[in-house]
Amino acid sequence: MVLIPRPRASSANLSMSSSSSIVPCPTFRRPFQHNSNTPITQTNKLKGFFAGSGSDSMSNPYMARAVVDLTERSPRDVSLLYIGTASYDIPKFRRNQTNAFIDLGCDVTSLDVANQRPDQDEMEEAVDNADIILVSGGNTLYALDRWRYLGLDELLRTAAERGTVMAGGSAGAICWFDSGHSDSADPETYRQYKLDKFKDGEPEKKTGNNNNNPFAYYSGNAQEGDSKEEWSYIKVEGLGIWPGMVCPHYDRIQSNGSPRMEDFDQMLEQFGQYELGLGIDHNAALEVDGDDFRVVSIPGEAGSVPISDNEEEEDGTTFVPGVWLKYVDEEGNVQRKVCPRSGSLSDLLQEVNDPEKHMLVDDRVDLCRKENPLLRD
Repeated sequence: MVLIPRPRASSANLSMSSSSSIVPCPTFRRPFQHNSNTPITQTNKLKGFFAGSGSDSMSNPYMARAVVDLTERSPRDVSLLYIGTASYDIPKFRRNQTNAFIDLGCDVTSLDVANQRPDQDEMEEAVDNADIILVSGGNTLYALDRWRYLGLDELLRTAAERGTVMAGGSAGAICWFDSGHSDSADPETYRQYKLDKFKDGEPEKKTGNNNNNPFAYYSGNAQEGDSKEEWSYIKVEGLGIWPGMVCPHYDRIQSNGSPRMEDFDQMLEQFGQYELGLGIDHNAALEVDGDDFRVVSIPGEAGSVPISDNEEEEDGTTFVPGVWLKYVDEEGNVQRKVCPRSGSLSDLLQEVNDPEKHMLVDDRVDLCRKENPLLRD
């Protein structure tokens, strides 16, 4: 696998601009401002819900209710469109990630494009009618490539601009941002592997260890004691509706045995020295409502954020799910800061000034595309 070497920015270019940013904002980045062609109103401001896990978060009633509340409508008046391209439209994953919304009373439909090509009119109608667009977890690179091939990417950008709630976990969180720390090179996320595995229904599920451990193996891919698989995380380019590089499952370890929070640091040093990183714990989410944000966590679950003053919650945990901000400093070292529980999005997110210069490319995606070829129909 080939890494594209890039020269590190000079210290002159890393001088910090004055702002109210939560972390330092260097001169090659600027605070995020939504640039819309139309005046921002209550109905067309950007809204999103980005969780650290797909099925575990979206199947949770508390998280599902938070997503629905962003529409400011009664659940029975909400239309949700599920797009399961990243998990190849396998029914199990659709059920896991939509049942909580169905239980709330939402009208749920799906747009299946992983294994078939819908008419353009069908895609447009499905996207136009949605109050919420929920993207599944799975193989981020395959989903984004498939959307671009079909033209669905532009439909999704247009939906975001008119105020549709854009939601999802894992791959469904990465896809909305500039880029992400992705497990798309894991062969067990490849299309043919998944379709073969689930062709006869659901395989027998492993018995997992306690996922209330903030540094547990992510039960979706590995268990403690399993042999480590040889694959690497890769940087995948997203839709760029919001800026930054996202790392989901931030407090978890997957089948390659590499803690995601540590590997994320290495990726920032190699490919993200100009970008702001967002590490989202498995049981946490970043919610965006226009220029307001808040961190949402599944009650009772553990994470990587220490509780202030060493206080313990009632269940005895000392770490809670949360979001971390990460960036490369003037000395080339990765710094981190806990994201506040709420605040202004323009103080949180930062976008690069020159994407062609500052959005660095991970050449390993080309090998991944060869190993997991895109359906071209």
